[in-house]
Amino acid sequence: MTTAVIFDLEDTLVETPWSQGDRIDEFRKATRVKLIQLGIPRFVLEGIERSTIMRNKAAEYAQNHFTEKQRQQFHSEIDQFVKTYELEAARKSRLFPDTISTLDELGRLGVPVGLVTNTSREAANIEFRTHEIGHYFKSIVTRERVAKLKPDPEGILLAAEELNATRVFMVGDLRIDLEAARAAHAVCILVKRSHGDGLNLNPDYYVDSLAEVPSIVQAATRGPPDAKHSEG
Repeated sequence: MTTAVIFDLEDTLVETPWSQGDRIDEFRKATRVKLIQLGIPRFVLEGIERSTIMRNKAAEYAQNHFTEKQRQQFHSEIDQFVKTYELEAARKSRLFPDTISTLDELGRLGVPVGLVTNTSREAANIEFRTHEIGHYFKSIVTRERVAKLKPDPEGILLAAEELNATRVFMVGDLRIDLEAARAAHAVCILVKRSHGDGLNLNPDYYVDSLAEVPSIVQAATRGPPDAKHSEG
């Protein structure tokens, strides 16, 4: 059994303005307005709070109801809209103090590492260059590579395939990471970050620091394949 660890990027490995509640609220409101301007009916987005889920629903609607030309325009415009926020966040990102040591330890253990993020490759590359972490990942799945973003499992499944992994640990900080991990039948590790999105959830593991990840992976891989544990 080949075990791999897949990480979320923003606010799991690097801290960004996305962790600020007012910034998230602004982006969600702007996303809704933009999608409606691009021809997505209001009822498609009704009751949805998260930008990623709104964008997944909108992309599905566009696929089923727009012409090819309309779809191309839709994807181009929403890409540019989102990228404005993503690039700003990437430039202001800061490396969490537990990131490098955790990635180094997983490398020492011989555990292949992947990355699945809802951000663009352009934004991810800024963070890779700034913090010198891009070389750790044997599979990198950014939003351009999938039809649907997390919480859909598509990105995790793609990374697992590229890593040739039969057992996957997904490490993130948000509910969408947990939901994507469950849908992909991956073991979920949520790390506690300042925004507290992981509170009141029930991941397989809930940790205070990424530094706990290598020992969890080691211990779990020595146990039964379907063993489930909780921490924190």
